[in-house]
Amino acid sequence: MGDSGGKRTLMNLKVQVSMRVLTIGAALASMGLMITNREVASVYGIAFEAKYSDSSAFRYLVYAYIAIAAVTLFTLAWACLAVRRGGFIFALFVIDLLMTLAALSAFSASMSDGYIGKYGNTHAGWLPICGYVHNYCNRVTLSLAFSFVSFLLLFILTVLTASAARRS
Repeated sequence: MGDSGGKRTLMNLKVQVSMRVLTIGAALASMGLMITNREVASVYGIAFEAKYSDSSAFRYLVYAYIAIAAVTLFTLAWACLAVRRGGFIFALFVIDLLMTLAALSAFSASMSDGYIGKYGNTHAGWLPICGYVHNYCNRVTLSLAFSFVSFLLLFILTVLTASAARRS
């Protein structure tokens, strides 16, 4: 039975490390795509520039994912300690939960701005801009896809950590 517990601990550590590394990668990819996203277009002879910093939701996504990547890197080392010492697991669960919620809120806010950019809002008189800045909208979509992947990985990590905290 002791050998089975050791294998379970080692497997849990491998899963924790790989999921956290994937989360950091997805968060950095989302953030990097959004930061470097910029396109200049001309509409009726008037040039305008579309960039992430024009949207508060996109700025929030970038800042949130900087924090998520940093905290997830920190919890990567913490997870190695928590797997060996059961006392750290609940704190790791709380941190994972907070990062999951931050990822969800950043994704949701950015998704709403992306939706308005793609489809507009006829009630408010906002026209869609994706017809003029195709590359910008495609990069926003890709960034949001990486953001959603990061959220899903964090959600799975939170469930796994909660399960481990319940067992300890």
